[in-house]
Amino acid sequence: MKKLIFTLLGLGIAVQAVQAASAEQYARDVEKISSQYSVDMKLFLRSLDAKTSQFSAQQQQQFCGIVKKYVDDLYQTTDQNRAYLPPSAQSMTKQTVIDKVIVSPEMQLLKKYNIQCDLK
Repeated sequence: MKKLIFTLLGLGIAVQAVQAASAEQYARDVEKISSQYSVDMKLFLRSLDAKTSQFSAQQQQQFCGIVKKYVDDLYQTTDQNRAYLPPSAQSMTKQTVIDKVIVSPEMQLLKKYNIQCDLK
C-alpha cells in the first residue's frame, strides 16, 4: 500500500513538473512570437515613406500578412498549450486574440490608415 501511495505521489509531482515546464515553454513561445512580430513590424514601418497617408494595395497586403501571422501563431501556441494555462486563458478563442491585437497601441497608431485586415 505504501508503495502505491509513493508511486501516486511521484506521478503527481511529475505531472506538476510537466505542467510547469509546459507553461514555461508557452511563455517562451509567446515571447518568441512577439519578438518576431516586433521585428517584422519595425521593418515594415521603416519601409514606409514618412509622407504616406494611405497604404498601397501591396503595403496593405504585407501589413495584414504580418498581423495575421502574429494572430495565427499566438492562437496556435495557446491552443496547443491550453491544458497548462490558467483557467482565464484556457477559454481563449481566436477571436479573443484578434480583439486583443486590434486594440493594441501599435494597431491604434495605424488606425489613421483605415486598414481592414481579415484576421480570421
